[in-house]
Amino acid sequence: MAKKNILSGLRAKSGFDRLGGRERLFVSAGVAFVVCFVVFLGIISPYLEARQALERSLARKEREVLDMAILQQEYLELKSRQSGVVEQLKLRNPQFSLFSYLEKQSTAVKVKDRVTYMKPSNTELDDGYLESVVEMKMEEVTLTQLVDFLTQVESAQDVVLIKRLAIQKNKRAGDLLDVVISIFTIEKKLS
Repeated sequence: MAKKNILSGLRAKSGFDRLGGRERLFVSAGVAFVVCFVVFLGIISPYLEARQALERSLARKEREVLDMAILQQEYLELKSRQSGVVEQLKLRNPQFSLFSYLEKQSTAVKVKDRVTYMKPSNTELDDGYLESVVEMKMEEVTLTQLVDFLTQVESAQDVVLIKRLAIQKNKRAGDLLDVVISIFTIEKKLS
C-alpha cells in the first residue's frame, strides 16, 4: 500500500493524471525511451565493449600461438642445420685454418699478388665453438678474377662462407676493382 501511495503522490505532483490519452502515450514512450537508453548505456554497451575486447584479445593470443609454432619450427630447422654443420666440421681436416685456406685459394686463382691485407679475428660462440673471420682486401682485380675467387672460396664441405662483400672501382684503373671481403667459418675451440 505504501508503494501505491508513493506512486499516486508522484503521479499527482507530476500532473500525469491530468494529461490526455495521447499525451500520456507520448510521456510513457519518452520515459520508456529514457529507461531503455540508460539500460543500453549502463548494461548492454559495456557488455558489448567487453565482448569486443575479449574477441580482440583472443585473436591476438591466437596469432601469438601461431607465431610461437612458426618460431618453434624455425628453431627445429636451425637445430637440424646446426647438427649438419657440426657433422661437416667433424669431417674437415683438424689442422684447417681459414687464413691458410684463403692464401691457398688466392694462389690457385692467381690473385695472391692483389691481396693488400688479411685481418683474422675470432669470436666465441656457444657450445665450445669459435667464429673465425678473415677480412681481406684485394686491389686492381678484374671482375672475372673476383668471381673465380668467390666461387673457389665458398665451400659447404669446409664450412666457409662469405659474410660481407664491398666492391668499388679502382681509382687509378677504372676497369679494375678494389674489393673488401669478410669470409668466415666455424671452428671447434681448442681447450
